[in-house]
Amino acid sequence: MLTNKMTKTVKGLALVLSDDSELKSSQRVKLIEKTLPALKPGQVLVRMLAAPVNPSDLVYLLGKYGLAPQEGAFVGFEGCGIVEQAHAGLYGKWLKGKRVAISAQPGIDGVWAEYAITKANYCLPVRKELSDEQAATIIVNPCTSVCLVERAITLGSKAIVINAAASQVGKGAIRYAKLKGIKTIATVRSEANVEVLKALGADCVLLTTDEDFEQSLKDCAVKLQAKVLLDAVAAEDTPRLLKAMPNSSTALVYGRLTETYDPLGGLFNVADVIFRDIKIEGFWLAKYIGDASALQVLALSSKVQKLFAEGIFKTDIYASVGFDDFPQALDHYAQHKSDGKVILKCQK
Repeated sequence: MLTNKMTKTVKGLALVLSDDSELKSSQRVKLIEKTLPALKPGQVLVRMLAAPVNPSDLVYLLGKYGLAPQEGAFVGFEGCGIVEQAHAGLYGKWLKGKRVAISAQPGIDGVWAEYAITKANYCLPVRKELSDEQAATIIVNPCTSVCLVERAITLGSKAIVINAAASQVGKGAIRYAKLKGIKTIATVRSEANVEVLKALGADCVLLTTDEDFEQSLKDCAVKLQAKVLLDAVAAEDTPRLLKAMPNSSTALVYGRLTETYDPLGGLFNVADVIFRDIKIEGFWLAKYIGDASALQVLALSSKVQKLFAEGIFKTDIYASVGFDDFPQALDHYAQHKSDGKVILKCQK
């Protein structure tokens, strides 16, 4: 265990900036040693146990995420670990020794490392029933799924359209919507995912490559009264799907999965916005958590963890690997996201 007076050097993965679009994800990080600084007020030191790779991590490696990239910055947005030091008042003292799910403190540290520093209020104690791998994944994707479905309910929609529905957020949204009595229309590119999502509980699963896709989507959206789109793809997909949905529909855009990751590449149909009352909203979990009260964040965490413990939520995991095997696994995830998460095991 580290003490506040101790300086220690540990391993971590840092960003390698490059304009070369042909580089693999594994070529955009390097394993280096990092020195842990003294904690600032409000911070805690966490001994990392496990950390997943998310699509947002891949976009950040490209230097095109909502945070300005910095050469040598440590990477990884979420994970699970044990709080070993705290400089954060009563809450920090209470967290010491507890296993927590954590979000990285933007611009300060990343969690693909043996140790990470973050804000105390970015740490959520986790239930003992959850494995380290599952606990490491409870923030980014499951919380996003819950928030998006609850926003759709607030907007009064009886059903939702979900693109990239085989993603972890998509699957979580299908599970949670079913629990809340909301119908789901799932769109996917791969035929292999159709039966998987039907078995998960999706009311309608459509293959985007089918010739009659737009008409099928329109028929389903009208029948089920789907007026909210959970949009992880953006680009051409946003206006394409909204065109098939009823007037006064809303797109909740929370990602940009298109291959170019162009941050300025979002599209919408001006005529639909003006004449059909189509609306577009953005959703970023980091902002939601930053704006929410501590009680709201804890309530969201408690709700998500209960869903995991009851087996309603589960993160699909492709592989759990150490630092040595991480580069190969990272590249696999970049090309095959629907296979499941890659988890970095941060300790030997």
